[in-house]
Order: sequence, then structure tokens, then C-alpha cells
Amino acid sequence: MTGERSVVAITGATGYLGSVLVDAFESAGSTVRRLVRSPVPGSSDGSFALGSTPPPGTLDDVELLIHCAYDLGLTKRADIWETNVFGTVALFDQARASGVRRTITLSSMSAYKGTRQIYGRAKLAIETAARARGVCVVRPGLVYGPRWGGMAGTLRRLASLPLVPDFGPGARQFTVRERDFAAAVVALGRADRLPLVPVGIAHQDPVPFAELLGALAASAGRRPPRRLPAPPRAVYAALRVAELLPIPLPVRADSLLGLVEPAPEVPHPEVLEQLGITLHPFAVEVAP
Repeated sequence: MTGERSVVAITGATGYLGSVLVDAFESAGSTVRRLVRSPVPGSSDGSFALGSTPPPGTLDDVELLIHCAYDLGLTKRADIWETNVFGTVALFDQARASGVRRTITLSSMSAYKGTRQIYGRAKLAIETAARARGVCVVRPGLVYGPRWGGMAGTLRRLASLPLVPDFGPGARQFTVRERDFAAAVVALGRADRLPLVPVGIAHQDPVPFAELLGALAASAGRRPPRRLPAPPRAVYAALRVAELLPIPLPVRADSLLGLVEPAPEVPHPEVLEQLGITLHPFAVEVAP
């Protein structure tokens, strides 16, 4: 990127990953414009909501746009496509029309060929639109760290239960520490040229689901929960019915598929290696 004080606009800036990136780019010397639903009065925040057209001037002077926003509250495929997929494509086009030189969009490790997860398929559709517009795609793994947001936070709360389902040896996750994730995105944003291939931001060694829950429990000072063997499809069906009622759930049915049917590998790790970024293996501090 040209200039140490270039403007970086970040959608979903109050969410878990968005807030991590806001702090990282500010620490790296960039001027950050948060694009959020409810801008703070008197701040440099811009107004943005997926599915709505941002006010004129929202993307003026922006050198780099990082798109983190995604509405996870939607469960119907049509609603997901209308808001998240088409809303993201409209943002890409507005960014290009506003003269934004570089855009990075956050996809997911759930976005792989053959995924049955609606979330993963929506992200693949976004990736297709991104490639057609020269937008850089990154696929973060399970991001974890001191803030304990997103899916890692959900799993940490799940690990506090006395009994959790055991989905077998195939259930696993590719993980990445908060600070490694942030360093990777900052490095990509400042690279001479954005890669045109999906870049996985996750350590290449997956963590078995049972080991993951045990470590998350230990990080909160708890004993590992007992595990009860459970058929994933039956649990998925039960969660799906509960969503339609609706009933408050600790995890969405679609998220369950992402946990038990993980991506086969981390795509294109060589991109981050060439930028000098090291991703550390999964490890959390054990609470005293």
C-alpha cells in the first residue's frame, strides 16, 4: 500500500474478526474507517449494512477495503443469498466504482468444493464474484485468542458443559491464533500485489474436535467435558428442527456441519510463507 497513513475501510468492524483487524491496522499505522450499522456520532465511522447501499462518499479516499461483515442470523437459503451474497457483490461493485484499488474479502475454511454447509456454499458464491473482480479471498480457520469471539467463543462455552457430543475422529478444525490471523491480513493488505487464489489463514495441522474442546475447557480453568458418541446427521436434524420452531441454541445446525465435515486442507499456504508470515500450531494457556 502506498503511504503509511493510507485509509483502510473495514466492514463488520464491531464483530469479532473485524475488531481484531481494526486494532491490527491501527497498530500498523493505517487510518481505519469502520463501516458499521450504527456509526458513533462524531467519529470517522461510515454507515454500512449488507443489502443496503452505503451513503455517497463512504468509500472515498479508501486505499484498501476489507470485507468482514456477514449476517449469521439468517437460516433460510434465499435470505442468505439476498443479504450476504448479493449484498457483498454490490459492495464489490461500489468499491470499484469509488476507485478503491484493493479489496480483501473474508471467506471461510468451510468454502471448499463439495461442502454441504449453506454457509460454505454462500462463501463459495462470494468467492466466484470476487475472482471475477480481482478481489483477494482469504479463508480463515477457527480464530481463537484472548477475545474469545466467533465460533471459538461458542465452542469455549460448549466446553463448559458437563457432557458434549463426540462426532468421531473425522471431526476436526484448522485453527489460527488471533495475532497470527491479524498479521497475515495486514501483510496481504501491504503486499505489492494481492494474490488471485484463495489464501488459507490457518495452521496446516488440524486439531481433533475432542482435543479442541478439552483445551478450551482447560483455558477456562475447567476439566474436559465427558463425551457422548453421537451421529452427526441426527444431531444436525434435531438442531435444524429447533431452528424452525425457533428455539435458542448453543450452535447453529449449519455450523455443526462445518465442525464435523471440515475442509480437506489449507489452500495455498505458500502465499503467506512468501510474505514471511508464520502460523503457529494450536495452543491455549491453561487457566490456573
